[in-house]
Amino acid sequence: MNSLKDFVDYIWSFYGEHDETLYPIKGLTLDHIFQAWDIYKTRLEKGDLEYVHYSWGGGDSLDRERMRDILLYDLKLEYA
Repeated sequence: MNSLKDFVDYIWSFYGEHDETLYPIKGLTLDHIFQAWDIYKTRLEKGDLEYVHYSWGGGDSLDRERMRDILLYDLKLEYA
């Protein structure tokens, strides 16, 4: 990913509620994605202190799946 916008667009392409979405999350907004990013970024920064297995993969599928988990479990959203 070249920018946060690219990463947000990537998350949106998988989980936003639109026709091409593979796994739509009900009511997902870009604001939710940015909230999830703030949580994820904090976890990445804590690193070995609390989230040993967290490292930035450059916006890869593992980063996307971790963001999905934050959206579902931390922000209490659910699949459509």
